[in-house]
Amino acid sequence: MSTRGSKYEPLHKFLKSKDSNRFVMTFLEVEDVLGFTLPVSASKYMAWWDGASQHTQAYSWTKAGYQAKPNLDEKKIEFVKYEEE
Repeated sequence: MSTRGSKYEPLHKFLKSKDSNRFVMTFLEVEDVLGFTLPVSASKYMAWWDGASQHTQAYSWTKAGYQAKPNLDEKKIEFVKYEEE
């Protein structure tokens, strides 16, 4: 699946432009990139950030080469580049 045409495509493009192997964003910063508010489930459920899921949002970071490591209490997300094997 592609992120093209997805409402999460701006996040994908943002992540693809990053040179860093690891960085942290607040949920508000992610929302600024996206241009809309994250769903309530993003701040309630770790599964929303699961890169193995078939959900559109997961493709935005997995296709950019990142895995998402959320901290729901602090409303922050760490994006970490996948290690090349």
